[in-house]
Amino acid sequence: MSEFFDGLSDPLALALLGLLIAAVWAFWVRKRLLGGLLSILFLWLYFLGITPGADLLLRPLEDAHPALIMPPSREVAAVVVLTGGEAASPGRPVTSDLSESSLERLIEGIRVWRMLGKSVPLIFVGGAGIPGRGAESPLMAAAAMALGVPEEVISWESTSRNTYENALAVQDILGKRPFVLVTSAFHMPRAVEIFRKLGTTPIPAPCGQRTLRAYIPYDFIPRAINLWHAAHALREYLAILWYRLRYSQGIASDTQ
Repeated sequence: MSEFFDGLSDPLALALLGLLIAAVWAFWVRKRLLGGLLSILFLWLYFLGITPGADLLLRPLEDAHPALIMPPSREVAAVVVLTGGEAASPGRPVTSDLSESSLERLIEGIRVWRMLGKSVPLIFVGGAGIPGRGAESPLMAAAAMALGVPEEVISWESTSRNTYENALAVQDILGKRPFVLVTSAFHMPRAVEIFRKLGTTPIPAPCGQRTLRAYIPYDFIPRAINLWHAAHALREYLAILWYRLRYSQGIASDTQ
């Protein structure tokens, strides 16, 4: 029962409850068009707000590449970790300066690096993803060193602003040599497609998977976090489509 009331305290659940009441009221006073529109809006937001609904959008992206549990069968030149956002602020530990996505990618990058024997280079790739913010890769490198990775195996690239430029930077550094590519699971399909089209040889190591394989009643209570997951999935589908349209016209560009 406590989980039920926890769910109802979510802003999205409260907003949907108000929307449902408004829809019932509209039908009650015979404003059927308004009631119908409110009902459609309610159902759409409810679908995106529950875990199974958000997962339905995320799963095709996250399942495109399996997690890298065992070492690759071939030798790799490096572990490449794409940055995922930062919010640097003085007086905080460097791990707190990283976004959730960056922290997940950092941890997975270190795990893979350790699995490969700690001798391969660990390369962080990504500059300022948002104008006005600082470069992200130096922060991830500093966090890696704070977590015990030797400075001599770490390097970073801090000028690329999106996934396409990330791939160009890695192409310059590694050429066609195989490397492990670490990024969020939902972002991996687009990243692998771009990297491979540019002639590089990534071995995917997705991280930060959000989807579930089984559900409990609590998962059908709408929560704002699921809207965030659904928004990431929808944005990723649009980014993939945009890249393919641009690439088909011979214009190499990307939206992240």
